[in-house]
Amino acid sequence: MFWNNLAEMMDRVARNLALRPNYTMEEYQRWFDHNPDFKHNGNAERIELIEPLSLVGTNQLYRAKLWIKHPRDEKHYDEKEIVVKICKYWAPPGKNRLHRLNMLLSAFQDEIRINNLVRATNIEGVVQSFGGGIAGRHPYLKLEFIKDCALDRVIKPKLTDEELLQRVAQIAYLANTISQLHYYQIVHKDIKPKNLLLCQNPAHKNNHKILICDFGYAQVKMRESVTEGGGVFSPSYSAPELAQSSENITYAVDYFSFGAVMHEYLTGVKLYPKAKEIYTEEGRLITKRYMEYIESGRENVFNDDRFPEIHEWIDALTTFDVNERMQKSPNLFALAHKLREEVNAQGFRDVNTDFLWNQLNEYGKRTF
Repeated sequence: MFWNNLAEMMDRVARNLALRPNYTMEEYQRWFDHNPDFKHNGNAERIELIEPLSLVGTNQLYRAKLWIKHPRDEKHYDEKEIVVKICKYWAPPGKNRLHRLNMLLSAFQDEIRINNLVRATNIEGVVQSFGGGIAGRHPYLKLEFIKDCALDRVIKPKLTDEELLQRVAQIAYLANTISQLHYYQIVHKDIKPKNLLLCQNPAHKNNHKILICDFGYAQVKMRESVTEGGGVFSPSYSAPELAQSSENITYAVDYFSFGAVMHEYLTGVKLYPKAKEIYTEEGRLITKRYMEYIESGRENVFNDDRFPEIHEWIDALTTFDVNERMQKSPNLFALAHKLREEVNAQGFRDVNTDFLWNQLNEYGKRTF
């Protein structure tokens, strides 16, 4: 008993000493150098951090190199460029600090598991994961590096005819990806422009396609991560039921978010233009005022005779009541192929429509 108590006390002291709001890239590199991932054949997977990509929030992102080192030589095998997502070993001081830290670490482990599940499904339209690990006390996740532009950086009004056709094709591809995730019972719960990457690498098989990233909230119901503001929440994009509860959440939340993203990507303006302003004014809390705005403040301005259904689909997908939403909303797989047909009928085709067409041929012809 004495030794157990001593070990527990020492562990608690070590954890408190390790708690820091920020580590430098050099310090993280030291952890990776001292904790290589050894494989069953004696090879070691090594990571070299190159530069920070994002240092805000509860995680830090770095561009890095990944390679395999054989025990008998110094060569780099299977070298590739990746993104390393590191969970910060930090929780603000206060009551139950170590418990809150455990919740953050558990949340990150959930994200690793979800990314492994997504990887096992072979869904093409997501940022691919190479698995996770732990270096010292720091859990990390390895992701493919995409020469990307987050979707919020390319949103603009007044699209040319060619640009609109291309964006409709990309939206069709995105709808199909979300449909595939739902087939495997994966609900993303935080679809928004910042979590969607437009691949811009001619050497990548998914060039010109929208890829989904950040599955950190996909299994949020498994952990205690709900804050007084509602937990998982992104003003303008989160479904109202997600703002109210983290229990009994269905794939309907992704329908709502997809509808809001589709409108913004095709028009250049937010479907709920005052949502973020109201949310901020209300102290970043989900208040009655905010919910009333989401229920009645939608401003759907999409209007193009070439795609007459899109306006109605946006309204249906973002219906306030979840049950009514699912009754009105089109199946996303069907929506994707309807858009593909309409884009192709106007003489436009690209990698997005070609993928959907090939997919349909594999599944066999269906009537929607």
